[in-house]
Amino acid sequence: MTAFDAVEVEERLGNDPTSELWGEHRSRYRFAAQFVAGKRVLDVACGSGFGLGMLRAAGAWPIGVDYDARTLGDIKREHRQSSLVTADAARLPLAPATLDTVVSFETIEHVPDARALVRELRRVLRPGGRLVLSTPNREFGPLSRHTANRFHVREFTAVELRDILADSFEQVQLFGQRPVDAYRYVPFLMVEAHVEPAALAWKLLVRLPYGLKNRLAQTLTGRPFYPGEADYCFDLEATDGAHALLAVAR
Repeated sequence: MTAFDAVEVEERLGNDPTSELWGEHRSRYRFAAQFVAGKRVLDVACGSGFGLGMLRAAGAWPIGVDYDARTLGDIKREHRQSSLVTADAARLPLAPATLDTVVSFETIEHVPDARALVRELRRVLRPGGRLVLSTPNREFGPLSRHTANRFHVREFTAVELRDILADSFEQVQLFGQRPVDAYRYVPFLMVEAHVEPAALAWKLLVRLPYGLKNRLAQTLTGRPFYPGEADYCFDLEATDGAHALLAVAR
């Protein structure tokens, strides 16, 4: 039994631009794009594969790894040029020191041994290589938000994540991910009661079909209803109040 087999981890974002999470997930690859031009990049738990396309567009030579062979087969049918590996991320079938960059988004919270995963990702990186990793911030919102997800083994605070990464990497920077100010209301971030008129109007709009509410938002504000990949910011060492943590380790 592999590390991933030991727990349920079937929590994936498909290629669905109408999802409220679409921009949030893509924004992390957009952030990572600044590091990958001309690099060999491993995308750990690449899922439906949209990140591979973003990394490739940024000038990388990406390799996708996922434990689910069916998911990788779907990617291969859509993008025959993709380099894909079926594997447990805690036991990669790759030689040491062969990659320039590893990206791993919303994965570490799914594995039974987070430190072992980080050590394995460090093993395949060349000297000076970079890991870009994200995970939910356990200090955002009520504790029940983080314990109710049956797919997550453990979520981390900023201090805990830094500690795990510092065991394997000399330099660790933490960023807090949050939507830009124009997006005051985002469904998956609504962890407190809001009764102000703007919030009540938003709650009515969010129930509409995606196409209708998106057209209304574009007409009224000039922006899509849900924040897109350019509508999230990553603030260095500003993790308080951020819903997600993004780390860059070297």
